[in-house]
Order: sequence, then C-alpha cells, then structure tokens
Amino acid sequence: MKQVRQFCAIAILGAALPLGAAKAASEVLESSVPGLAVGAKLEDNARVKLPDGASLRVLVVSTGGTKTLKGPYEGTIEAYKEDRSWWERITGKGKDSDAPIGATRGFKAN
Repeated sequence: MKQVRQFCAIAILGAALPLGAAKAASEVLESSVPGLAVGAKLEDNARVKLPDGASLRVLVVSTGGTKTLKGPYEGTIEAYKEDRSWWERITGKGKDSDAPIGATRGFKAN
C-alpha cells in the first residue's frame, strides 16, 4: 500500500511540473526598432524600448492576436496602452491590438 501511495504522489507531481514551466511569448511581425528583427521571439515580461517614431507589431501567442506599439515607449508589451481620446475608446478606432489572426468561411447559397 505504501508503494501505491508513493507512485501516486510521484505521478501527480510529475504531471504538475510542465504546467508551471509553460510561458507564452510574442513574435515580432513588423519592426522599425533598431535591434529587433522580424521573427525575433520575446518573453511576456521582456522590456522593449521604442524610440520616437518607431513602431513594433507583435503576435501575442497566448491570445492569438497582434499588438502594435508606437514610440516613444519603454516597458513590457503586455503593459502597453495607446493614448486615445474618449471618442476613439468608445468607437474602437485607433486601438493598439488587432483582431486575432485567422479566417472563417461563410455559407454560400446557390
């Protein structure tokens, strides 16, 4: 009976280990930032520095959407918030994150 309990404990711990180790990352899709090339992978907590006039578009793996950052900015991708007027916030214009990448097929009636 002791061996069964030890086996169960090891199995539960072994199954739980990969859950904590998984980290989502972002991938650079477009960049005018010196030192950040297209295709570069960034961790969620990575700090980026965008000079004035620079832009960075990344694919956020955890959400499947893209996010566009505009300089000047220094901080994490997750913390970026674009400064928008109240009208832009209400209408959704000028948002800093785009729709998720993907496609759908519509029904075609004959």
